[in-house]
Amino acid sequence: MSKYIYQNRTRTFEKLPKYIYQRKNGWFEIRKRIGDVLLYWGSFPTLEEAQLHKAYYIGKKWKVDPSFKSKRHIIKRNNKYVVSKTIDGKAVSYGTFDNLEDAMHERDVCLACNWDYNLICEWED
Repeated sequence: MSKYIYQNRTRTFEKLPKYIYQRKNGWFEIRKRIGDVLLYWGSFPTLEEAQLHKAYYIGKKWKVDPSFKSKRHIIKRNNKYVVSKTIDGKAVSYGTFDNLEDAMHERDVCLACNWDYNLICEWED
């Protein structure tokens, strides 16, 4: 699968750098698969900003904690873990899980697909 970005002013397609993907909303995110885990390293409004952060992470040998390690969007309730995100002022649940690892995996899938299950596809590094 090739990754391309459409640039309106030149009306040409350009290949995106490795580990950088463009969301439907135009923002750029950094993702890297390590083993069988897809890591999400952040999203940025411009390609230049994403490239700058990617260079920083590579310089640190990817040892900087990616945002997926935090428990953001995961709430513990009654010994269960709920993946939740506030969208347009309303809390939307993306599932309830028995353990934290399953909840984190589901949250990472949601982050990679911009919280839209219709965008889930196979990822390549």
